[in-house]
Amino acid sequence: MRRLLNRFSNLPIPFKIVLSFAFVILVGSILLSMPFSQQIGSQATYFDHLFTAVSMVCVTGLFTEPLAHTYNIFGQIVGLVLIKLGGLGLITLVATIVMQLGRRVSMKDEVTLRQALNSGSMINFRNFLLSVVKYTFLIEGIGAFLLTFHFVPLFGWARGLFTSIFLSISAFNNAGFDNLGTNSLQGFVDVPIVNIVIPLLIIVGGIGFSIWFDLAQNFKSFIAVRSWIDLRGRYRRLKLHTRLVLNWTLFLIGAAMVLFMLSEWHNPTTLGSLSLSGKIQATFFQAVTLRTAGFATVGYTNLHLFTIIFMTVFMFIGGSPGGTAGGAKTSTVALVVKLIWAEVTGQQHVHYQKRTLDNEIVKRALVIVVMFVILNFVGMSLMSIFDETVPLQYLFFEAVSALGTVGLSADLTPDLSRGSQTVIMFMMFIGRLGPITIFTALGQFERKQKPKVYASGNIIIG
Repeated sequence: MRRLLNRFSNLPIPFKIVLSFAFVILVGSILLSMPFSQQIGSQATYFDHLFTAVSMVCVTGLFTEPLAHTYNIFGQIVGLVLIKLGGLGLITLVATIVMQLGRRVSMKDEVTLRQALNSGSMINFRNFLLSVVKYTFLIEGIGAFLLTFHFVPLFGWARGLFTSIFLSISAFNNAGFDNLGTNSLQGFVDVPIVNIVIPLLIIVGGIGFSIWFDLAQNFKSFIAVRSWIDLRGRYRRLKLHTRLVLNWTLFLIGAAMVLFMLSEWHNPTTLGSLSLSGKIQATFFQAVTLRTAGFATVGYTNLHLFTIIFMTVFMFIGGSPGGTAGGAKTSTVALVVKLIWAEVTGQQHVHYQKRTLDNEIVKRALVIVVMFVILNFVGMSLMSIFDETVPLQYLFFEAVSALGTVGLSADLTPDLSRGSQTVIMFMMFIGRLGPITIFTALGQFERKQKPKVYASGNIIIG
């Protein structure tokens, strides 16, 4: 055992992250496949349990067999543990326990943790890590407490409390799993507390851990000054990354709400039959769940084609780096948009709020977006081979949902062939870790070569 641990500690950092997620998935699938985890009469095969474990650890929400009809209380608790491990990462939680026991974490392991959490700074990283875990459990507890006001009267104390805890953890980790049935949260489309608490948990979990602490630090300073006149000044004191993420998150939620309203307002099978309050709640919920949460309060098989198309685009963008959300990430896509604008307007550099952005960061953002586009089309193409009778727009929706770890589906996943479901599993895994991490880990085994430089050449483009 010690020899294995030593070998693991000597592995390249990206491969450590990949291996830790793969290990959790394997153990989780075995536990879920045991008879003591399943409901009486469950027809799920090991493939179904493996698919569920991948989806849980990758905090996606897609399934081949409904969780509520497949797993008993113990199996659902195992699912919650997998979601927690997937949301924060096995390495993060183990390191936190080690720190709490008073043991020291090596610098190499700190670098691994920083990459796993997308933390850009090593300053006070121990306090950052412990705070992430502490506030994660605190926020999930507050969310569960608020949800009990609806689910305890509905289901009784035992089931109501467990359902509230399950949904709170699933929402904060952007997992999209529920233990209610096969229709996600469609039965609560006009319940205010569900349509407020769940989206807020999704936003807080997916916005990024570093954003929390930047906002908290500036909020403390604002309270100390107690001057509303300085509110704009406090906003400018936020880190550039924080301002970018907040602006784009608000813009994407607002834009999704407007487009969803315009497209579905009179659709009798989605928004048309709801009251004004119900329409606003459903619109807000769907706009937020596109941040890769995976919950739904309307049936996606009933959406107009335009709605499917624009939702696919928003799912592709996803949440923000350093949190529990997936997708290409808001800041990444924002940089690519800024790059395109700079090229169109003839600027030599990319700027944001009177700051010039480093070319290496912009190039990395462009590579990530291109890789996401390629992987989505590869996934969709493979699925079209295995399920050629399924309309292409739904296959693309499914592919983007899997790679972006969103978990939304037009009730398609259980009916796909095993070939397509296997493709989805690989896409969820790559999407959770990030294509850069996967390919960097694979690249570690290639022989290192000296960089080659040849005579310059010219290619005509455009």
